[in-house]
Amino acid sequence: MYHLINHALFKGLLFLGAGAVIYRTQTKDMEQMGGLAKLMPRTAVAFLIGCMAISALPPLNGFVSEWFTYQSLFTMSHDGSVGLKLAGPAAIVMLAITGALAAMCFVKVYGICFCGAPRSEKAANAREVPFSMTCAMWLLAILCVLLGLGASVIAPVITNIAAQLSHTTAVAMASGASVFPGDAAQTSLNTPLLFILLLALPLLPLVIYSIKGGSDRLHFTRRGTPWACGYGYEAPMALSAGSFAQPLRVLFAPLYRLRKTLDPAPMLQRSLDATTDAAAKVEPVWDEHLVMPVVNGVQRLSRLVQWIQYGDFRAYCLYVVAALVVLLIVTMA
Repeated sequence: MYHLINHALFKGLLFLGAGAVIYRTQTKDMEQMGGLAKLMPRTAVAFLIGCMAISALPPLNGFVSEWFTYQSLFTMSHDGSVGLKLAGPAAIVMLAITGALAAMCFVKVYGICFCGAPRSEKAANAREVPFSMTCAMWLLAILCVLLGLGASVIAPVITNIAAQLSHTTAVAMASGASVFPGDAAQTSLNTPLLFILLLALPLLPLVIYSIKGGSDRLHFTRRGTPWACGYGYEAPMALSAGSFAQPLRVLFAPLYRLRKTLDPAPMLQRSLDATTDAAAKVEPVWDEHLVMPVVNGVQRLSRLVQWIQYGDFRAYCLYVVAALVVLLIVTMA
């Protein structure tokens, strides 16, 4: 349940962020973007939080719920039956690979879209979206942070709901600012402390450097074109979405070939074509030997009974009287 809530939040945030980017750049092609972090800073920060959350980076909500999932799989592989002991490690490996691929995917998305220099005129002229759009994104971004830092408050609530739905006894999931998967002796996680440590990791070196570096700390700064291995730098040398994913395409080439070999689309297309051809041959026969004879018979019957309708009110009265006489005769008989 925690993971479902988290997915609803950070996926909704990413969809809103993607919509904001498309709204300003008027394109869905990442190769035509770039440099949007400077032009759309509020969108960039909110989208970055969504990317970090869906990549399960601490201390955001995606990390907490995925940590719970890992702990459940570890417990299953340790205390479960033989089948579960075999399935647990396999599920852990698959989840780890999925997490790594997700992180690489969203590093590519954020890096190509928001970092670097604009790759098109529309990207260069982009500006921040209206407040109503950024407000919706920031609301979800704040919730992603709160569900990560406030896991010790939220996890017990979700645990009680799950226990009521499953008619079981709720287990302890938090103690103070720490959360644990049912057993504090097994493992625990303190997300606020983790956040402070992660925040201090880049800030502490910067503080030390700013104190010792003095006013000459930026004397080494150089501006110029990027290093291109001794060649003159050109714009096409910039990293693209395709070049970023190229190592993965090489690594998973056998799987891509297997997917192409086992792709059911060609077989389904052939089946659809055969069904369409058969229907095209059967439909005229059906119309000619069943539908049209019925239609012609109805038309002939209509012409036969048409003589009854003269348009004379007196004739209609005669029909009514004749029908009453027949009914009386039938009734008396």
